[in-house]
Amino acid sequence: MMLAALTILSIKSANGADDLLKDVTIGGHLDLYYQYSFNRPGVRQDLAFRQLDVRHDSFSLAALQLNILRKATEKNPFGFNVQLSVGKNTDLIHVAEPGGQDRYKLLQQAYVTYAVPSSGATIDFGKFCSWIGYETVISPLNDLYSISFLFYFAQPTYHTGFRASSPIGAGATASLYLVNGWNEVEDSNGSKSYGATLSVPVGSRTTVTANYYGGVEGSSRVNGFFGTAGGGQTALSLGDLIVIHQLTPKVKLALNADYGNGRAVDPGDPSGTFRGFAAYARVQATNRLAASFRYESVSDPDGLRSGANSRFGSISGSLEYATSPSALFRLELRADNANRDVFEGDNGSRKTRTTLTLAHLYKF
Repeated sequence: MMLAALTILSIKSANGADDLLKDVTIGGHLDLYYQYSFNRPGVRQDLAFRQLDVRHDSFSLAALQLNILRKATEKNPFGFNVQLSVGKNTDLIHVAEPGGQDRYKLLQQAYVTYAVPSSGATIDFGKFCSWIGYETVISPLNDLYSISFLFYFAQPTYHTGFRASSPIGAGATASLYLVNGWNEVEDSNGSKSYGATLSVPVGSRTTVTANYYGGVEGSSRVNGFFGTAGGGQTALSLGDLIVIHQLTPKVKLALNADYGNGRAVDPGDPSGTFRGFAAYARVQATNRLAASFRYESVSDPDGLRSGANSRFGSISGSLEYATSPSALFRLELRADNANRDVFEGDNGSRKTRTTLTLAHLYKF
């Protein structure tokens, strides 16, 4: 599919119909990793409650992603963003897609953009990564390699629908969203979800972003339910706060906090609250060397997201070394903990797990 896309982009028509491809940029990244769990689980046993780095004692192709982008501008108001991806990550991200795990998994993002003339506003339509959260499933954009429990339990990954964004003065930006639902290309229940973002600079070194997500999630008819196994519908409200502070030119601090409340739509449907936070620090020691840290805690007392009264936490530290502007290595040590025996091991489940991961990211 990626080869076909590159072939199409290389074709030039004699009558000038290639104007659509003018100003198109192509890039992407390759994501490889090796990970070892000191709990020593069985061969080919995936690590529980990890979003993407799930393989133990295996060299893994996480993602090969191709980005095809044309920015929308005042002169050319229509643009598009297509991200094609293959690898283990695509299966993990789309495991509960109502339209089927394999149907849309090659499309990391695929949306068109219209730039509203003389306003700075844009309108997007299609599939795009969620606006909720500090982290993303696109590894090169994150401070650390592994993705937090906060992301895994409390935040959606992708949506399909409309997004409208506009500057509102003094450096602030506001966005509105209308989408099919939580990790859904195809709508599972016919009820649309919605959201909003307000991002405001505070001084010259701090940005505060408040996000909201709401709607009726889940269905007992098809895959893609929100909540615990068994399906059902939940009227969900989720608040998400992101604070980023550039302490010095080389030190960045960040905080991401979430609070979610789900109310049963019908008797027997899932309900409950969940909450958590993750704190980050990144030190850019040299042009090539950086260190990142994360501390987090997530609570799911009603089992809405994990199936039982649960608390998860982790401490992670990462060293990053760039061998070139395009290539970097990340070495990450992570210690997970929980209030229940949920982490797989060589002799039954445990409350703790420590992993060591070496990842190589190549951007092109």
